[in-house]
Amino acid sequence: NPTGAWFENVVINSPVKLQGVGPGGTYLDASGVQQTVLGSVINGNGFGGDTPTADAWRTLVAGLQWAGNQQIYEGAVVTVQARQNSFQAGFRVAVDGFIIEGGDQLGFPNNINQIGGGTTGQPAVVEVQGGGIYINGHAHFMQVTNNILRSNGGAYGGAIRVGTPNAVATPAADGRPAWDGFNWNDNILIARNQILANGGTNLAGAIGLFQGSDTYEVAWNHICGNFSAEYGGGISHYGYSPNSSIHNNRIYFNRSMDEGGGIMIAGELPADPNTLTIGAGQVSIYSNIIQSNLSNDDGGGLRFLMAQGTGLPGTAAPIFRVYNNIIVNNISTHEGGGVSLNDAPNVRFYNNTVMKNLTTATALTSNGAPAPAGLSTSRNSTLLQATLARTAPLYSQPLLFNNIFWDNRAGSFDLAGGVSGIGLPNDPNPIYTWDIGAADRGIQLPIWNSFLSAGADTRDYRDAGLPTPTVTVGVNPLVVSTYDTTVEVLPWRGNPRFVGATIVAQDVPPTLMGNYHLQAGSPAVNAGAFTRGGQTVATTDIDGDPRPTNATNPLNPAADVGADEIGPRNNFILVLPDSQVFDTLYLPFVRR
Repeated sequence: NPTGAWFENVVINSPVKLQGVGPGGTYLDASGVQQTVLGSVINGNGFGGDTPTADAWRTLVAGLQWAGNQQIYEGAVVTVQARQNSFQAGFRVAVDGFIIEGGDQLGFPNNINQIGGGTTGQPAVVEVQGGGIYINGHAHFMQVTNNILRSNGGAYGGAIRVGTPNAVATPAADGRPAWDGFNWNDNILIARNQILANGGTNLAGAIGLFQGSDTYEVAWNHICGNFSAEYGGGISHYGYSPNSSIHNNRIYFNRSMDEGGGIMIAGELPADPNTLTIGAGQVSIYSNIIQSNLSNDDGGGLRFLMAQGTGLPGTAAPIFRVYNNIIVNNISTHEGGGVSLNDAPNVRFYNNTVMKNLTTATALTSNGAPAPAGLSTSRNSTLLQATLARTAPLYSQPLLFNNIFWDNRAGSFDLAGGVSGIGLPNDPNPIYTWDIGAADRGIQLPIWNSFLSAGADTRDYRDAGLPTPTVTVGVNPLVVSTYDTTVEVLPWRGNPRFVGATIVAQDVPPTLMGNYHLQAGSPAVNAGAFTRGGQTVATTDIDGDPRPTNATNPLNPAADVGADEIGPRNNFILVLPDSQVFDTLYLPFVRR
């Protein structure tokens, strides 16, 4: 057809590579004449309740066999139903080189009575999945690469759903322990995709990674403008999926109506609230740009929730490494505009640039008082604290070093005056900066080799470098340029305590949304430590420049503070390294 679109809902049941040619476009040939190349487009708009497309899909699926969860979820543009042991490392099943669009949930069967709004007493079951790609289970080593996933709506992730939350299986059902449920989607790679304007209704907005997605890698993606009605507007890691990584992504302008506007890392809520979750498993988050995301509760940019739990028998407590990230311009309506920690006592947070994030104190869970806007922590749950050493802190206390915290603004809210303290137009109150701390001011966080604003946070940290101070307060770290987002806050007429917040941002290309690299004369240059608390800095910065570059004292080299190390590629554009090719499936790319 003229658009190059293929209107079908594809099912992958065998080890194959689904290969497209890319999104298509135009180019000038040798004669200077514009030529058009049709792209590879899969569009799910044709799927509906009793359409021929839907009937054909149901007939096809009814004749297949697959491992894991046997419930059928309809409506995804691409559905992956892997057979037992059919997906292996020697031949990586892949979806590569497509525009994937038009996946629609079409309905939302749930446990809410549609008339009157009361509960039906039945468990919530989402039968119509929708979304771009749904990966059921046993999809070992699968990869989703070089695609544009746009304008899809689904349950548990509008763009890509990996597995099913709250899945329970006996060990005999699939050879895996019961905690892994039906899923067993290990070593999945999601890379070099544009994931744009998708929406999810349950637990995830764009990408949902559910229990059993062990050793996944989400890398080199642009994730923009996605929405979640619950957790994780951009990426939601929900459940135990250890040894995983999220890196070198640009995650911006995503929104969650609950927690984790950009990234959510959470343990799966157990069926019995009196038991401790198994946790999220160890994950590393590095070299990402997390910018201008909005959470309608905690964690505008990055949220850890019930991240540490019981773990598996015989396993050590997980370590969450967060480093080389630029976390800027994010907004939370409660705590942690940039980062929020809950039941995550083993976070190592180093060489991050956390600037110009906001809290508005407008969430239903807020009392209207300001809360930390850069990084916020909270008291551990009683269930988790009982598993820790008797001398362990009562709060999730991250290892903090080599970070820039600057101009993170904490707002106050009342119905009469709106939000004050974050610099909104016509606000006569001074700007209230609060870079790190706990909302109830229960602790002081130890911190090394970092920059802080001169504001409320000065009561909420202790310079662990004393008697030789390592923390610089009130001295501008001098990045190249900054970018401003602000908010509009409007109470609902029917319920004034329900307050909606909307990002207001300057409309510019992504490459002009500030440059948070260090200026050559920045006081943050060589002000960092090479190692603290048993953690050594990464050997490269967010751009891939070597870290540290200072070799004046080989026995104690000094790193720069923040995500950037002064170096040759100080250009604030995510660079695809020339040598990084996963396999021959990848389409050629041009280094920018």
